[in-house]
Amino acid sequence: MASGSGHPAYTSSVPIDRLERSGLNRAWIEATASLPLGWHLDGLTCASTGLAPEQRSGSWRAWAVGPKGEKIQAEEDGPIGALHALARELLLLRGSKSG
Repeated sequence: MASGSGHPAYTSSVPIDRLERSGLNRAWIEATASLPLGWHLDGLTCASTGLAPEQRSGSWRAWAVGPKGEKIQAEEDGPIGALHALARELLLLRGSKSG
């Protein structure tokens, strides 16, 4: 949580109403709800490797880490797409561990 705000740390520099309108808040919550037990969302970042035009990318990566340090990652256009793709991967992983 962001210090004293009652909101997750990723919201610390973006007004909550803007997150709600963009759908990013809902995508983060859905990805969190998809986590298997003991897992946590660990990051969301642009896939660009630098600021030069040839290093820029429209893709985003979202990833989660498991209790033993295992990592699962998804990449998609835009941050919301990356979180949705990660949620799908996590649900598959969660399903494979339940049976």
